[in-house]
Amino acid sequence: MMGDRGAHTLDPIVTALQLRSPSSVEATVCGMTEEVHPLSSIVTFKFPSSRDGKPVRLTWYEGTRPPCPDELDGGQHLPAEGGAIFKGSKGKLVCGVYGDSPRLLPESQMKVLKQISKTIPRVPQGNHQQDWVRAIKNGEKAGADFAYSGPLSETCLLGNVAKRVDARIQWDPEKMQVSNLPAANQYIRETYRQGWSL
Repeated sequence: MMGDRGAHTLDPIVTALQLRSPSSVEATVCGMTEEVHPLSSIVTFKFPSSRDGKPVRLTWYEGTRPPCPDELDGGQHLPAEGGAIFKGSKGKLVCGVYGDSPRLLPESQMKVLKQISKTIPRVPQGNHQQDWVRAIKNGEKAGADFAYSGPLSETCLLGNVAKRVDARIQWDPEKMQVSNLPAANQYIRETYRQGWSL
């Protein structure tokens, strides 16, 4: 799930908070083997800095029920296919996997919310695949070019590495290696057979 849905779910979080590489990733897994992904896992990412210069703790729930905010009232529920919960100093914001349908909690905050102008460029038409083709044809930057999507994918894949070792890993983005658990580095780079290297 983290290798697939992770990028879509974490994208609005990474974008809004301007997160880069995590300094550590810790996983707790249940039912994982060498061949099968876990029945459930909780992965905690710690980012040293965000948009406002403060550290951020991000927790991913997979195959297990995420915590339900107490502020959900009036029969509301979390998005069925997943999403994100932002915890702020004045309340919470809940949105779907792609950052869609954002709602402030408690719901009464939605009534006093002023319309916020859009400051992040939107994909001009269609979906991210069409945006990629448009960027190629027009020589423009895609909405999620490799400079952005590479580090986002790296973050998600580090969650999978932490799940593999069922422990906390310290990440060194400059060296592209786990600094505290050398055995985890076997999952960072693949060893190719003779004649099949990249």
